[in-house]
Amino acid sequence: MVLHGKEKEGYNLKGMFIIGLVFFLDQGMGRGSQKSVRWVREGVRLVKGVRWWGVVDGGVRMCEMRLLSWNVRGLGGLEKRKEVKDLVREKAPIVLCIQETKMQLIDDFLCTLIWGPLNHDYSYSPSVGASGGLLTVWDTSEVDVWASSRGDHFLLIHGRFIKSNAEFYLFNVYALCDQRAKQTLWTSLSARLHTLGNCNVCLCGDFNYIRSLEERRLVRGTRVVDDCPPFNEFIDDCVLVDLPLGGRKFTWYKGDECSMSRLDRFLLSEEWCLLWPNCIQVAHLKGLSDHCPILLSVDDQN
Repeated sequence: MVLHGKEKEGYNLKGMFIIGLVFFLDQGMGRGSQKSVRWVREGVRLVKGVRWWGVVDGGVRMCEMRLLSWNVRGLGGLEKRKEVKDLVREKAPIVLCIQETKMQLIDDFLCTLIWGPLNHDYSYSPSVGASGGLLTVWDTSEVDVWASSRGDHFLLIHGRFIKSNAEFYLFNVYALCDQRAKQTLWTSLSARLHTLGNCNVCLCGDFNYIRSLEERRLVRGTRVVDDCPPFNEFIDDCVLVDLPLGGRKFTWYKGDECSMSRLDRFLLSEEWCLLWPNCIQVAHLKGLSDHCPILLSVDDQN
């Protein structure tokens, strides 16, 4: 049994013993039995620093589809970097997409600090002064990136997931608050997506837009403006799928937490959803940022 992405600190022997025991007993119980599946999940829960596992066709394998997106609102501070590192260790993504680094230069020292020393590479787009900035980090044992490119307010990587050999395009997006700038971004992304054709495409990040008035809660008495149509037209024109959000209803919270919106999300092509029909996106606690991190993964229970 080979462990991929094991952290340098080691792993929990009890969890590994349970997983190993399943392989031994599975021969008698029949591969893929409900009891063996439960034991595998319990063993995996105890393992520290090992990438996420899935149960497939009665056996155990690593799941190559676990993407994490977060607008961190600045990556320069030590506390924020530690928080990102802790989140990466807890959620074990194979790709990490960060928006608003607010940094003009990203180096391997910083990426190692937040990702860990093993199996990683990265691509970034610098901030303009202290505004914006994008960073995408990936596990090179799980993801083979062939090319990366920058656009205005998005960062694109193109490659394949090694275990499934599935080709993909992943866009890390940060949309400005300015309405004209957002419309320019939708036009640019739409043109790029139409040139790709029928491919496995994923867009993630802070789109700074809501899709319906239900995705925004304001202080009582504040005038509500329906500015959803342009974003919805972009999604419809590109035939993208916006999965239901689990974990919480909103992804951005104002300081007083009286105003909140769903600004962050994953948008997927139909081809992506056909390849991974059990994809789910879940928002987690926001921590030091005013945005919640969002995890896209495969739900192996449904």
